[in-house]
Amino acid sequence: MSGKNRILKPGAILFRAGDKPDGMYIIRRGQILVFLEKGGQDIPLATIGQGGMIGEMSLFDKKPRSASARAVDEVEITLISNEEFTKILQQIPKWFVSLMTTLSTRLRDTNERLQDLEAKYKGNLNPLEELTKILHILQLLWFKLGTKETKSWSIEREAAEKEAAMILNYEHARIAATVQSVINGKLISTGRNSYKKEILSIVNRGDLDRFIHFVVTIRKKNIALKALPQEFVDIAEMLAKQAKATAYDSFSTDLKTLELDAKSRGFRTEKWVEVAPLFIDLDSSIVVSRTGKDIAFKIQKKGIDLLIQHAKILRSVTNSPAKPLTPAA
Repeated sequence: MSGKNRILKPGAILFRAGDKPDGMYIIRRGQILVFLEKGGQDIPLATIGQGGMIGEMSLFDKKPRSASARAVDEVEITLISNEEFTKILQQIPKWFVSLMTTLSTRLRDTNERLQDLEAKYKGNLNPLEELTKILHILQLLWFKLGTKETKSWSIEREAAEKEAAMILNYEHARIAATVQSVINGKLISTGRNSYKKEILSIVNRGDLDRFIHFVVTIRKKNIALKALPQEFVDIAEMLAKQAKATAYDSFSTDLKTLELDAKSRGFRTEKWVEVAPLFIDLDSSIVVSRTGKDIAFKIQKKGIDLLIQHAKILRSVTNSPAKPLTPAA
């Protein structure tokens, strides 16, 4: 593929987000800035120099450009058109083309979600929303940069924390503190790779996704909630105690019965009636029904331990004595 050469003057636009793709560009010399246009401002995403490629995903998924590109200085580029690339694809097995199309789509979606988080992030937010953003970014970085090591997916801890801090414009130390809280909750583990660097490991990346869903659901139930109440954790633990006492896979109880049992074990239950609605439609392991002031629970034993784990992690993170997240200077 010889391609077609072009010369761009400094500041010239190569393409804009939403443009129909015409192929992939190889940068022969100079630099190209990839950026988003949000609210009248340009948000830089990456600078690609000599030997780099830009727009390669469009060769497979044919989707519109997800970002804009502009010449930083005088740039020489070579266009590999969709038509030229299609001729090459005819010599490649269809399964491989299908695989590359799928990977390109996933990578594009990941990039777009990362870009959206970076572009929309402004100012101080509710701690639950802060946590959600950090976890979303870590999840996306894990998908984008993570590697499979034996039975676990791993990512270098320092690199992930620094990139998350850069995207959110936060101090690295505060991001690291949040990550440590998740580690303490045993949702993810740490270790060392072959380069002796500390890594974050998780057997199933879906575990992190389920915790994020838990946090987001709690957040939606009470937009003003800044920390998970201890009463929520107490209710979950009492439900788990009753679950272990029954021989069946599921059981039912009501809030009043739960409160009586809890009081006999030394729990304070004054606020349980206010906190119990947070369990409604929260998790598949628990079904909550409400009739007037009466609240009833139907519990699946299989999932209650995971619910408690999530509750304790969220309680630990949002009730941390550390100062609220603030943008780095």
